[in-house]
Amino acid sequence: MILVTGATGKVGREAVRQLIGLGCAVRALSRSPAEADLPEGVDVVAGSPADTASLEVAFKDVSAALIVLSGDVAREAANITAAARKARLSRIVLLSSGSVQHPVPHGIADEHRTAEEAIRRSGAAWTFLRPGPFHANTSWWISSIRENSSVRCWIGNTPGAPIDECDIASVAVSALTQNGHEGRSYLLTGPETLTSQEQARILGEVLGRELDFSVAPAEEVVRIFTGITGDRATAVTNVAALRSPEVPWAKPTTAVRDLTGREPRSYREWAEANAALFTGEGKST
Repeated sequence: MILVTGATGKVGREAVRQLIGLGCAVRALSRSPAEADLPEGVDVVAGSPADTASLEVAFKDVSAALIVLSGDVAREAANITAAARKARLSRIVLLSSGSVQHPVPHGIADEHRTAEEAIRRSGAAWTFLRPGPFHANTSWWISSIRENSSVRCWIGNTPGAPIDECDIASVAVSALTQNGHEGRSYLLTGPETLTSQEQARILGEVLGRELDFSVAPAEEVVRIFTGITGDRATAVTNVAALRSPEVPWAKPTTAVRDLTGREPRSYREWAEANAALFTGEGKST
């Protein structure tokens, strides 16, 4: 049995779909099982990595797990570690973050390093997946594109190689079902380096209209992040890191191709598959 936490998120849901396609027995941990809408045959249990009681149930008879965390990442990782040790889990694939390889100190990196350190103590063979920005992050632009064909970018215009969530899921499935990935960390990117402005241009071409592009001042973004978390100091470091020219995902890596045997999906392909999101006519794929 393979457990997937965060099973209704973009990466977790796709990983579940692919694992079922391979004939694996899959258990999914979901805060709302009745609304999970996962493939037939998936054993859906209620809970989350923040709920220690639910983890004891979720890890029963499980041999491997894809761990996707949200919220208090460090605390959730500690909970997972305790449950994995008790269950004597054999293998953990952790969806971490490329930020842990960033030379600029910041909160996102700190919390994911702490999570990785916890998983190392779990007693299970571990693999860390460290993606850069997701293609789907540009879904933040949906409202402004629908309203006035504009993009207001929060993360700056630093070049990077964003990755498709389905490719992250495919790498996770390979690491869960194949040997040779134990004790390995993979920096995951898409196939090309793009600025946010270039992503907006590509999206505009797909939608058939020109999109006005602007970058929000750093202080404006700090205020927004502080309003969400209440932690201004961490917001300052996160914004500085995201806008740094030293982002680890600045250039494409070969990890997706190496683990899956195929090229990662480009941003244009993602935009074409998800164009309806920006017109209000459909869902993402």
